[in-house]
Amino acid sequence: MKPVRASWGRCLAYGLISGTAAFVVLMLAVGLLPVDDGGVALLMYAALVVPPALVARRFGSKPTARPRNGRALRSASAHARKPEPRTERVSRPKPGPRSKPGAPPAPERGADAVHAAEQAVTEYGELLTGHPYTPRPANDPDDLADYATALQAYEDAKASTPDRVPEILERGRAALERLDVAARAVGHGLTWIHGSGTTRVRVHRPGTGGRVLLVFEAEGREHGAYSVSGTGFGRATELVKGACGPDVTRARVLVPPQRGAVMLLEVSAPGPWRLALRPAGEARQLRRGTRLTGRGVESVVKAAGLRAVRFEHHGDGPYRLLTVTRSLHTGPVLADGRGEARLTVPVPDRCLLRIETTGRWSLYDSGT
Repeated sequence: MKPVRASWGRCLAYGLISGTAAFVVLMLAVGLLPVDDGGVALLMYAALVVPPALVARRFGSKPTARPRNGRALRSASAHARKPEPRTERVSRPKPGPRSKPGAPPAPERGADAVHAAEQAVTEYGELLTGHPYTPRPANDPDDLADYATALQAYEDAKASTPDRVPEILERGRAALERLDVAARAVGHGLTWIHGSGTTRVRVHRPGTGGRVLLVFEAEGREHGAYSVSGTGFGRATELVKGACGPDVTRARVLVPPQRGAVMLLEVSAPGPWRLALRPAGEARQLRRGTRLTGRGVESVVKAAGLRAVRFEHHGDGPYRLLTVTRSLHTGPVLADGRGEARLTVPVPDRCLLRIETTGRWSLYDSGT
């Protein structure tokens, strides 16, 4: 771009003003100041330099900036006459840093967690209020302890932080489930047999013959494997086995019959346990439109006509859903895996089902 040149009139005005100023300054200096020949020379030199510089400063055009490529930019006045459009660069917001496992939750998540915890405590309180168990001094000490655990879980959950509420309420629900099992056993005049570690016990069988329902529970304070075997006829037959977890371990399985009114059982567990034998008719049945929930290993009688079931596993551990023949022999495995699961599983028309896991599960009719 070409530089802007001054007009001839502007140049003549510059010369006139500069010359007049130089003449006036020189005459005043020579006439008023006592200077020698050297001083006069310096004054003449200053008169020739200073006035033109001042005039150029006043009337001269501003210098134009040059970029590195050598092209001159427009003057400030030219830019004022023709402003270029101004664009603003809009950048996307950068995502914030990921929160560490120990960092506090965001306000929104914190509010949601508090609301979910309050809802869970309210639902558990309603479950506790509607439970049919009534504590009496003459009741079984284990049942009284379970009921006290369920009540204490409610109080602890109300005073706890939201992240600990599910764990506390799970402990209370496990105690209520044990009360349900005990209530069904009382109706048949059965009592719990208590033990610890590896023990052989003699248990009176209910009824006069046929298969029975074995109910086994172990406390969750100890980790390790457990097993219950029948020792009749000089040989051991494994009836149920599994792993003890942090929660109460539970098993409800149908076992083959043994001769006589007493069953010889060998129980092995890492800590305290209890068991009872109950009539086979107390095994839970899955009918059309029903939903079963439980924990641990359990035998379920499937009603005829159900072609598929919906199975849900809650927890991080392994699970298996398999069939059992009428003679209580293990059949094909229908589903197995680890962790949370929600599956629709086709099942044979006439069979028993067996769930093997240490966590909670749900089983219901899929509607197909």
